[in-house]
Amino acid sequence: MKDSSEKSANISTTIRIPKKVFEKIELEATTQDSNISNLINSILRKYVSWDRFVGDIGYMHMPKAFLRSMFEKITEKDMEKLATTTGYGRMRDAILFINGKVDLDGTINVIKLWLSASEIPIRVIKESEYVEFIVPHNLGQKWSMYFGIILKTIFEELDLSLKKEDLEEHTVTMIFSTTTKTNKKK
Repeated sequence: MKDSSEKSANISTTIRIPKKVFEKIELEATTQDSNISNLINSILRKYVSWDRFVGDIGYMHMPKAFLRSMFEKITEKDMEKLATTTGYGRMRDAILFINGKVDLDGTINVIKLWLSASEIPIRVIKESEYVEFIVPHNLGQKWSMYFGIILKTIFEELDLSLKKEDLEEHTVTMIFSTTTKTNKKK
């Protein structure tokens, strides 16, 4: 039988927070219909899983309107080249840097972290036979194509095939098999 100290994965600690910072956290927690502890834990989880790596992996924040405008001005050919080289390369580097290897779970994790940090909603449905990505983004058709190419390239490296792709003006839906192409041939 485990004692009560082994049941809890939480640690209680005391920290000093400037009053103005605390008041802003308290207001935000109230606005989100949450509590201060949950909000601080959420902030800390985001920091240890993504924010502390952002500078090292070469990511930065930019306004969505600016990004949308940039993608509208780029040719489809240049966007495809950008996605297969820089976009794929930086995403692969991020997965490797954060997880230590490029695998399915690490890929899903980093994509979720990247999009969540960018305030782009993402829903991932992972089943035994497939993994589905649903991304409503409002960044235009070319961003859909850009993101789709990055995902396809990474999943090709993982030897996982694309089952379905729907790249719309404001939403990306992609489904990949979770069984490698090599295993299917056996």
